[in-house]
Amino acid sequence: MRRSSRRCAAREVVRYMVARVDKALKDDLGIPEGLAAENVYVLDPCCGTGAYLAEVLRRIAANLEGQGLGALAGARVKRAATERVFGFEIMPAPFVVAHLQVGLTMQELDAPLADDDSERAGVFLTNALTGWEPHATKPLPFPELEEERDRAERVKRDTPILVVLGNRAVG
Repeated sequence: MRRSSRRCAAREVVRYMVARVDKALKDDLGIPEGLAAENVYVLDPCCGTGAYLAEVLRRIAANLEGQGLGALAGARVKRAATERVFGFEIMPAPFVVAHLQVGLTMQELDAPLADDDSERAGVFLTNALTGWEPHATKPLPFPELEEERDRAERVKRDTPILVVLGNRAVG
C-alpha cells in the first residue's frame, strides 16, 4: 500500500471513530449536541500528532452548523479547543505537531487561536499514566515544564472526562 493511500485510510478511520463516538453520545447517552455539548469533555491520552483532536473539533463545528449561532459557533469551537478537548503526549516532537495541527484546524474552521499566547489548545506535554493522584512534585529544570505539568495535572484531577478516544499503536 502506498504511503499516501495509508494516510488517507488512516484519516477515514479517525473520521469514522469520531463520528461513532458522536453518535453514541447522541443515541445512547441522550446528549442531543453530541461532542458539541458544553458538558462533554474529551481526552486523547496519547494524542501523537493530534489527528483525533482535530477531527473532534471538526465534528463539533459540524454539529453546531445550522443552529443559527453565526459567529458564536466559532467561539464555541474555540472554547472547546481550549477548555474541554484535551490531548496528552509524552514525546516533544509529536506534541509540537499536535499543537500545529489543532491550530491549523482552528484556522480552517474560522476560529483561530490568538497569536499572542493568551489562548492555547488543550494539548499537554505529559505522561498520561502519571499525575492522576496528588503527590509531592519535584522541581523541574525549566519553569515552563513545571507550568506544563501543573496544567496537565489540573486536567487529570479536576476535569470530568466523559470521552476517551484515540488509537493504539501496535509495535
